[in-house]
Amino acid sequence: MINSRNDIVSLLKEYIVTQQEYVYQFWMPEAHEWNVKKQVAYYNGIVLGKFREKDAFTLQVLKEGVTDQALYDEIKINLERHIKMIEGLEQPDIMNKMQMESYKRQRDELSRDTIDDWISNYCRWIQEDVMEISYSEIRVLLFIYYSFDNYDYQRKHPFCSDLNELEVVYKGNLDKQNQFFKYGIVPVDDERELLPIEPPRIYDRKINKTFFTKNVPLNLLEKIADMMSSGIVRDFSVRLLNEPGYNGKLYCEYIAEALERGKVFDFVNLGNYSISRLYSKEYENCMWVVIDPQNITFEELCKEFEIYNDMIVTQVVHLQYEMNEECAYITHLDHEYVFYTVDEYENRMKNATQKGTAKTRMKSFKIDNSRIPFDYRCEVIRKDEHGNDLPQKDEQFLCYVLECYFKHKDLLKEYFQEILS
Repeated sequence: MINSRNDIVSLLKEYIVTQQEYVYQFWMPEAHEWNVKKQVAYYNGIVLGKFREKDAFTLQVLKEGVTDQALYDEIKINLERHIKMIEGLEQPDIMNKMQMESYKRQRDELSRDTIDDWISNYCRWIQEDVMEISYSEIRVLLFIYYSFDNYDYQRKHPFCSDLNELEVVYKGNLDKQNQFFKYGIVPVDDERELLPIEPPRIYDRKINKTFFTKNVPLNLLEKIADMMSSGIVRDFSVRLLNEPGYNGKLYCEYIAEALERGKVFDFVNLGNYSISRLYSKEYENCMWVVIDPQNITFEELCKEFEIYNDMIVTQVVHLQYEMNEECAYITHLDHEYVFYTVDEYENRMKNATQKGTAKTRMKSFKIDNSRIPFDYRCEVIRKDEHGNDLPQKDEQFLCYVLECYFKHKDLLKEYFQEILS
């Protein structure tokens, strides 16, 4: 009898491999080995695709049965995740709101009714698709379905720092002093090419593999790629998805009409700010700015903070700079997630020196050995809340980085307006 997701982890890992093969055909259509019949079998996901193909491991697990509690846990995790995802949207549309109400209704009935009643009300879609198996096996298939969706989401979660798949790939290809073994990020250099297309990725020529990047938005990567080409950014490293990579150079791009929807950049009218003006303020209302003669650190502390595995997560953008006569240059810049215990976070709200030690800090990217003018401006493609294009303008680079990550745009704008007033 299956008592939890841990009992089927080996099956879920096999599904991940199949999923990567399935995805690969879309990025390299001339190289895929999936025939039309196989593609049809997988049209609505890996789990049902495996079942339709009569995968031996899947059919074996279906015979084991699953407890009500295990099935309840995975379904509830799934529903809560989708509710939180929609609640986090800046501008949810009418369809999002209707979906959220449906998820909430399902969640409430899941807690109130028996698990079998809930399946009868909300899972007819799977019962109609797999009529040839017993009800006990349908329950297990549902458990696998929700477990795989949750498992796949959690391994791709922005705060998940697992590197086991990448470590297998890079163990013999990068030395121990490399950024990967220090910070979990991979350098873009003569051997690894940054491909700022959707979704963003790097191509490693040395091992002939493509890897998708993680936790750095495409629009920021495009700006950094331009700055690398012009020579003002010299060394750049980026976090990758924890996957074994895809053979060859994946060049196909996914086109999404509303790629920038909800990302409204509105700092472009602030003009230029200088190091001396930044020195003049310390701002503590949910955003701390700590400045010394070589460093500036921005940390966002949210009232509705992020929780991950019982840890409170904040975001930090840190830079190092140097002065040259009248000019200031950014030599180092990085973004990272910081993980606090509850006690640490309560103290951090009052004390800027409090460290987060619940888990090692997780870097998204790092720029080193560079010479970015402090007043360097980049062109910004802007859209309104409906996804419509607005006139292009330029924005000071540091503001752009902060806007890409921090949630409290109002605090950022207020801070920079104050230092310019």
